[in-house]
Amino acid sequence: MLTPSSGHRLFLALWLLLPLLSGCGSDQSSPEEQIRQMLTAGELAVESRSVTAVQEHISEQYSDEAGNQNRSLARLLAGYFIAHQSIHLLTQVGSITLIGEDQAEATVFAAVASQPIQAAADLVSLRAELMRFDLKLVNEASHWRVRSASWRRADMQDFLQ
Repeated sequence: MLTPSSGHRLFLALWLLLPLLSGCGSDQSSPEEQIRQMLTAGELAVESRSVTAVQEHISEQYSDEAGNQNRSLARLLAGYFIAHQSIHLLTQVGSITLIGEDQAEATVFAAVASQPIQAAADLVSLRAELMRFDLKLVNEASHWRVRSASWRRADMQDFLQ
């Protein structure tokens, strides 16, 4: 079992996969729609445990309060995938705020479990880890990428809203 400290670092790495893996949306989509598409595609990518896909979608300038940089985040993620052969997510976008044309902030709630999560009601029985991620996104060369992130534990109410 993960300690709270190591668990949070690994869940950050895990969560950063979500908004990273689909790259950019179509030119006809609004920036908010592109970000939502990225989050949805990213959820599937995390469940497939693809570190390579993540690495290309994390901003080269990524840094967070824990001192993680782009490459160290990918290493954390690789370790998480080795330790967890089965990853299932339930995500919920709390908000997306556009800041100009090339920056955004998003709040996302994620439940992580080793078995499929069909609905919020399953979270207790599956003992899912509930996390809140506050992401800073940047649009680099027509790809939304995570520039920075912070996280904390979430509670059941966040998923019932």
